[in-house]
Amino acid sequence: MDEGFENWGGEVVRLSTQFMFERPRNRFVKTLRTIDEIVEKYARQTTPLRRKLYVGIGIIFVICAIIGIWIPGWPTVSWMVPAAYLFSISDEKLFRWSLTNKMFGAKLSEYYANGKSLPKHAKQGIIALITLMSALSIYITDVSGDPGYGQVTIAVIWAMGIWWIARKVPTRDED
Repeated sequence: MDEGFENWGGEVVRLSTQFMFERPRNRFVKTLRTIDEIVEKYARQTTPLRRKLYVGIGIIFVICAIIGIWIPGWPTVSWMVPAAYLFSISDEKLFRWSLTNKMFGAKLSEYYANGKSLPKHAKQGIIALITLMSALSIYITDVSGDPGYGQVTIAVIWAMGIWWIARKVPTRDED
């Protein structure tokens, strides 16, 4: 579309011919019902060199996810989300495999089917953990004698991360 684009709610949003914006995605999340719909929406093609690079990095993420099956505390789905993304921009067959895999396919399919959104309680938990770990990191760098550059860097990155999760990651109704 030249004069606007569709947001999650299906509305075309146009500010002017030069500047377009997307309304906040909260509550505009369209649920996809089948794996074919998910693949159709998210799978893309790329150059052969990039395809090999993305598949290689995606396989490394899959290996890390498989390790997480046996090591307590090591995440599985958290490694598979970037793997699925890399497969979605490089190899439709591997993307489809990641969405239908017996171990973690259900969670990935749910994530993609709901417009790559997170439930509100998950976002709040993520923000709380990032805040806690950033505060701990600032404390440790302060105690270790850093003159202030480390603390400021951590605080700036914390603020950017919190802003991104709160404003850019779509929120869906509680599951």
